[in-house]
Amino acid sequence: FWKLCEVQEPSLAVRKITLRSGHVAEIIREVPLVAAVRGFMNASACESMMGLVNKDELARAQVGTGGGGTSSSDSRETLTRNLFVDWDSDVVKTRVSVRMFDLASELLGEKIPYEGQEPINFLHYLPGYEYKPHTDGRGEALGKRVATTLVYCEAAEKGGATVFPVEGSKKVRFVPSAGDLLFFKYAPRPADTLHAACPVIQGPKSTFTQWYRMG
Repeated sequence: FWKLCEVQEPSLAVRKITLRSGHVAEIIREVPLVAAVRGFMNASACESMMGLVNKDELARAQVGTGGGGTSSSDSRETLTRNLFVDWDSDVVKTRVSVRMFDLASELLGEKIPYEGQEPINFLHYLPGYEYKPHTDGRGEALGKRVATTLVYCEAAEKGGATVFPVEGSKKVRFVPSAGDLLFFKYAPRPADTLHAACPVIQGPKSTFTQWYRMG
């Protein structure tokens, strides 16, 4: 996937749609859907969200090992922290989450419930860090993940693109700017949502990831 990271030109939108929020979603791939919203989070909101994270207290990211266990892995070179949302509070974290969920619901075509979800996963990449190809879920059963959003509050100066290294015309290379959001759903072919965070060459890069579950 490293060739895709650096050689292929950034993927262009095949069409654009205006969402109820007024944001414009760039449809990069139709099936399974991959869409970008440029400038979803402004500099002030990103600064407030980043202020919730003490980078000195970040832990090495873990991967699932089956049976509910996790361990660190060279496939996921990043630092992380979970941010839990109190849906009854009126704070920036909750307001941002409501906007993300409502946008994801519109793109998914189904109302995603706020409650019973995973926390926001903050990921911080230093130069040399990457997240090798993986999928986030398969969406095949009630309560499983069905879609993902990434909000990039720090975009790497060089490297750090998000790529979908699948065969043929399904390949995607997304090069974000600070504040951009990337959405992708898993159905109808979860295997085609294989994606990776390209190595950061000159950084840093910071993202807020939200996985969405139905039921």
